[in-house]
Amino acid sequence: MIMGTLFDHEGKKIDECLALVFVGPNSHTGEDSVEFHCHGSEPVVRKLEEALLHLGAVPAQPGEFSYRAHLNGKISAVEVEDLGDVYLAKDTADLEKIYSRKDGSLSERISALREHLLKTQAILDTAVDFSEEYSDVIGQAKAPLIQTIHECSEITQRYSRFKTGSTVPRLVLAGKPNAGKSSLFNALLGRYRAIVHEEAGTTRDVIEEDIEVQGRRWKLVDTAGFRESSEAREKEGIELGESFLSAASFWILVVDGSRGISLDEENLLEKHGTKPHLVVWNKKDLNQWAAPEGKWYGKSVHPLSAKTSEGINELWSKLDSELSKKESTGPLPTAVEASRLEKALGLMKELLARLEKNELPEYLAEINREATRALESVVGEVGTEDVLDRVFGEFCIGK
Repeated sequence: MIMGTLFDHEGKKIDECLALVFVGPNSHTGEDSVEFHCHGSEPVVRKLEEALLHLGAVPAQPGEFSYRAHLNGKISAVEVEDLGDVYLAKDTADLEKIYSRKDGSLSERISALREHLLKTQAILDTAVDFSEEYSDVIGQAKAPLIQTIHECSEITQRYSRFKTGSTVPRLVLAGKPNAGKSSLFNALLGRYRAIVHEEAGTTRDVIEEDIEVQGRRWKLVDTAGFRESSEAREKEGIELGESFLSAASFWILVVDGSRGISLDEENLLEKHGTKPHLVVWNKKDLNQWAAPEGKWYGKSVHPLSAKTSEGINELWSKLDSELSKKESTGPLPTAVEASRLEKALGLMKELLARLEKNELPEYLAEINREATRALESVVGEVGTEDVLDRVFGEFCIGK
């Protein structure tokens, strides 16, 4: 490692930096490499890039360094795939799933699914020999096939959700106006985001922010207070909040503890009570606040003051426990494994469609054999060709 001054081809100073030399094979790629550690200023990086290009350097293609490392035996094709998914990871919980791929859980699932297809194969082969009972035998083949299709779909969707990050679950705050939803929203975020005011009905729209619970990203949603309103904009905000609550993965009913729970709030619980939720008895800082009584006594109701943050840590502990139960379980396949599984899934869906048309069992049995082979290939060896498109199509520039 050498510290010095960077100059461009005209002799103008670019930056003070460190040059780090890696002599092959002791580098990421296995080749001779040099890294420049400069200050993180965009003009500095741009001037350094211009100077290197002037000296004859060529820009790296997406994934080129990892591909060179693979060709030089530094990392396997499977490790290249894992590296690509590390870059795609949106949450810290994703990293654990990526690094636990070697535990054999996917292989176990594929073996179990393969047994379903083998059962289907036995039924179809029986139908060839006992054609007079064809309809009864074919009917028996559907159950294990449908179950396999369902479980395969779950695994492929798990990778699709991971890759796109399109299904971030929502944690929705709901309740009457001035119950303290926006104060709780700000307290959970740890900063001032939603407007808080004594006047009821301050929040007239839906506000969303990202929070992290047990390493998993959630959308925290502050909704307009639920009440009857004739004012067009407020009514629209209430209706929007209702739609968010209906689609929520988890929700919190915020009750003004100085007034107690109202009939409207009890109706809200009756309507959405089957969805996972908590009840927060807010405004504990007020003299008028009273602990829940009657049928609410002893229930999972959390007293707190969103204004002073009293009880917020206890609420976080409960959320950690409750929201972690919503975490999807099961192995996370790689891109290649998901692609192979999609192929097997396509064959199984074709087989099911032809089963329902009562086509010849000999033909159906052959499709099932092909689907079984495709399923067996899911956890087979990953070769260079399998990852080429991934490396050069999805990796960031260079790495």
